[in-house]
Amino acid sequence: MFNLLVTGEENAWSGKMYSLPKERCVRSSEYTPKAIAERLGTFSIEAIEELRSFPSLFTYEGFNEPPLLGWLTNIKERSNNIVLEFKIEQVNPWIDATQFRAMAPVLDIVGWESSRTHWAVKEVALIEELKPYDIILPVGPSGIVPIASPDRIEFDVAFSFPGESRPYVEAVLKKLKQLIPQATIFYDFDFQAFLARPGLDVYLANIYRNRSKLLVVFLSSDYQRKQWCGVEWRVIREAIFKREHDRVMLIKTDNGDVEGILATDGYIDASRHSPHELAYFIYQRIQEFKQQSSMPNQ
Repeated sequence: MFNLLVTGEENAWSGKMYSLPKERCVRSSEYTPKAIAERLGTFSIEAIEELRSFPSLFTYEGFNEPPLLGWLTNIKERSNNIVLEFKIEQVNPWIDATQFRAMAPVLDIVGWESSRTHWAVKEVALIEELKPYDIILPVGPSGIVPIASPDRIEFDVAFSFPGESRPYVEAVLKKLKQLIPQATIFYDFDFQAFLARPGLDVYLANIYRNRSKLLVVFLSSDYQRKQWCGVEWRVIREAIFKREHDRVMLIKTDNGDVEGILATDGYIDASRHSPHELAYFIYQRIQEFKQQSSMPNQ
């Protein structure tokens, strides 16, 4: 997903802050899909955190200038307005105004939308639509960390790994966040404040069982002997038992055996792939989930 911000105010995006009437922000009447508007138009703490994770296109009415790419660094709700703080990124190569207007239908920019000041959220994978122009989205602004409790987030992917694999996992995570800045990823170090609690085993089981779509497992001899990996592995094995095979992605970081893994189970050999390549493999699986969720029920 991405934020589309349109204004008729000259030089509005030359600063670092802009204000919009609340009724024109993330509303179904303002070109945002209804389900997204109902979820994110509340501007709750969780909604704000998610909105800040999306890349943003900053544009002027008429689309006579190239859009600007950036991030919402802060969102403040006032009585009648939404105050936005933002950061513009310098991207090279980038699209020009003519290319942007041609892309508008693909980006779900429709009707009189280009002529109206508003803020819409588009359910479009911006990174995919920009690939033909050889554009790579930059990483989001530093300092943004998840502030929502993980038991209230719907994660695109959750990682399960032993501490010994952390350097490799963090390299994969960094690349994955570059590929899809808007993805929600459960990585323990991003949520340490919420994991410091009694009954963590039950809490984690809920995240892996009920709050995460794709479960990425970094298997190794260390994984087999770690107690917390055992907690997560029980939930993952339950998903396999239920034949929810699309939810599980197996990655081997060494030749160690893990109980429950059979010779007929498919996996990726991490020793043969860079973190960047592995991040792209995970990206492919996440995109498959998104495509399935967008398809009408048969």
